[in-house]
Parts: sequence; C-alpha cells; structure tokens
Amino acid sequence: MQFRALTYVPGDSPLHRCDARVKILVLLAFSIGIFFVRTWWGLGACALAVIIALGVARVPLARVNGMLVPVYVLAAFSALFNVVANPSLDGLGTGLFFGVRMVALVAASFIVCLTTSPSALLDAFRWFIGPLRHLHVPVDDIAFTLALSLRFIPVIESEFETVRAAQKSRGAELSGPFANKLRIWGAAFSAVFVGLFRHADNLAEAMDARCYGMRAK
Repeated sequence: MQFRALTYVPGDSPLHRCDARVKILVLLAFSIGIFFVRTWWGLGACALAVIIALGVARVPLARVNGMLVPVYVLAAFSALFNVVANPSLDGLGTGLFFGVRMVALVAASFIVCLTTSPSALLDAFRWFIGPLRHLHVPVDDIAFTLALSLRFIPVIESEFETVRAAQKSRGAELSGPFANKLRIWGAAFSAVFVGLFRHADNLAEAMDARCYGMRAK
C-alpha cells in the first residue's frame, strides 16, 4: 500500500497556464452536466474529454492511475451492487455506466488539482466567496483554514511513510491474511493520527504566539 498525495505537478501546459477560476467553473459545469447524460454515447464523449484533458495537461499518467485505484474499487462495487439488485445484462450495464461516470468525474477533479498550484486555488476560492464580506462572513479566515488543510496533505504523506518505515524496521509483516493486514494497517493509521494531532497542537501554539485572530479595536 502506498499513499499518493494529491499535490500540484509543476508544468507549462495550456491547462497549467489557464486561470484557476476558469478551471473551477469548467469542472463545476462538467460535474453537473455528466449527471444529465443518459446514454453511452454521451458518457463516452465525457470520458474522451477527460482523456484529452489528461493529454493536454501532460501530468504523469501512472500517478493519476495510482490515485484512481480507490475509485476503481468503488466503481467495481457499484457494478456488483447493480448486478445483485438486477441480475441481468441491464443491471450489469447500469452498474458499469455508473462506475465509468464516477471515474470520469473524479479524474476531472484530479486534473484541476494537479495542474493548479495551491496558492492559485486559494486565490480563486477567495475570489468566489469575496462578495460574502458584505454579509460580514470571515472570508479571509475561511481561506486560511483551507490553506492549512492543503498544507497538511504532504504532512499526512510524510507521517504515513515514517510510520510505515518504522513498522518495517521492527519486522512487521505487511502481507499475508487479510485479518493480519487489517491489524497492522489499523495500528499504522492510529500512529499517523497521533502524529497529526501533535502537528495540530504545535500549529495552534504557533498561531496563538503570533496573536492570530486578534482584532484591532
């Protein structure tokens, strides 16, 4: 098992140079539109658009495929569920249709995240919710919280790799029966969460020391 963080891949492709606000709006339109598609021809066109976008973005296909593995599993479960509910070719076709739609939708969101820097995403998010300032909504605080969430993605990856290396050094068997793997990985994730809480405490103390949240009177 390998943790693959959804982080920005630097590049100079047309999608990298495109404004983050435009990409988010296109992704929103694509996400809404794909749920109105009812035929395989329409879904094929959506999937083809995602494949073309992957080619234009020039992001590592192996990395995208690795991040899509959990989605493949969910798509397979969707197909299996529909076959069990309707044991016929129609049930199988419906399950496959939902699975392909799920993969295309998630892959499209990955393209936006992999071709847009975190700072550009945050600027776009702040721009979209900017009008809420007139309603006294703390826009900057919300954007800062999102920035911290993005910053913790590589921290999670680092913690996970550290715990996995520590378990291997102690001779923990990461293969074998499913029950054994479940026990080992359960302990690993517990250690990861403990490490993340430690990072969160340190961050809270640092923010408190810098008087974050204080308002001028």
